[in-house]
Amino acid sequence: MWDKLKGLFNNQNFRNGSIFTFFMFLNRGLNFLLLIVLSWYIMPDSYGKLNLFYTDVSVVAVFICLCTIGIISINYFKVNKEIISQYINLVLICTIAVSILLFLFSIIFHNYIEGVAEIDFKLQFVCIYICAVEIVYQILTIIYRLEEKPIAYGFVTTASVVLNIAATLILVIALKKDWLGRIYANLYTTTFFFFVSLFLLYRKGYLKIILPTKKQYKESLAYGVPLIPHSINGFLRQGVDRYIINGFFSTTQVGLFSFSTSFSFLIYSIGSAFNQSNSVYIFKCLSEDPEGSKGKLRKQTLLMIGLFCAVTILLNLICIALFPLLFPKYQSAIVYLFPLSIGAFFQCIYLQFCNFLFFYKKTKELMFITLSVSIIHIALSLWLTQYSSVLTAYVSMISSMIEAIAVFYYSRHLYKII
Repeated sequence: MWDKLKGLFNNQNFRNGSIFTFFMFLNRGLNFLLLIVLSWYIMPDSYGKLNLFYTDVSVVAVFICLCTIGIISINYFKVNKEIISQYINLVLICTIAVSILLFLFSIIFHNYIEGVAEIDFKLQFVCIYICAVEIVYQILTIIYRLEEKPIAYGFVTTASVVLNIAATLILVIALKKDWLGRIYANLYTTTFFFFVSLFLLYRKGYLKIILPTKKQYKESLAYGVPLIPHSINGFLRQGVDRYIINGFFSTTQVGLFSFSTSFSFLIYSIGSAFNQSNSVYIFKCLSEDPEGSKGKLRKQTLLMIGLFCAVTILLNLICIALFPLLFPKYQSAIVYLFPLSIGAFFQCIYLQFCNFLFFYKKTKELMFITLSVSIIHIALSLWLTQYSSVLTAYVSMISSMIEAIAVFYYSRHLYKII
């Protein structure tokens, strides 16, 4: 038994995965504490408005670089540093081009956007700006993960979260900016870490004046553009759900739904944290020894599924006990938790297997799966939400389950580990 544990702790992937997971949980935990504090100072109506803004951010974030950022991870172990610099420049060029188009679109159609998305002209610009500068920070964190430097990754990400939280507390509580204080805190923090990320990428030798080739543009866009429907999947489901709930009920109901979603998101955070290192490990295994790695990947996947299941059960029990005590204003949100947390469990399963589709560049197939599920989700949500917003949460659960099963079965055609 001791030898097995010793071997586990000596495993580099386990060590890196544990450190990445620790920092992910630390950052999620700090944001979770912020959620508790904000619930004492922001009413459900304001919380609903805040979530509608970040729903808009999630949409713009999908388009801002045309999903080309993923090509960096796919090619990192196949090419040299200079070529990786070309791919990074490609991502930045796409981001600048799309940002300019979005700014022009906002100037021309800002009244229409405000009517549909409930975000005024100034916040439309803030939304686009935040998404654009965030790309540089994302590239830095991707590089740290690919270099398998979890300590550096943890330091940068934790510093970002702490600064964001400090700015939020000052603006919301001390300066009484309500829900807008959270947005301005994010604006100031992303601007600061945009310059920090530029400096660190330059210092590491990844920022060079090397134009991408036509072949790299073609490869990156062929990889990234089909991922746009996949990446917008979150908006097409929970994002649209918020607007549908707002249409049938009110922003207060949106706030309650979003509050419960924030708790269920803790389950997804576990899957996402593990996937930070697991995706790198999978790409390395498939690049070096695909047949010899099946046993290790199978064991690791089954263990993680068991962990996701246990965390889902534990979260529901804890929330049922603590919601009335800690969040009296939001205790009616508990009815959404069970279906949303089961949906988050299936999203974790989805993460386990979609990496194989990414590696084999089956992004078009992934697009068809996620887009089809999203269309079903929206149709059911439009039909059922009018009867009860709780049914919207169950629609989310069902669509996440269908998506996870579909990706699992397709991944078996590419690389069968279970």
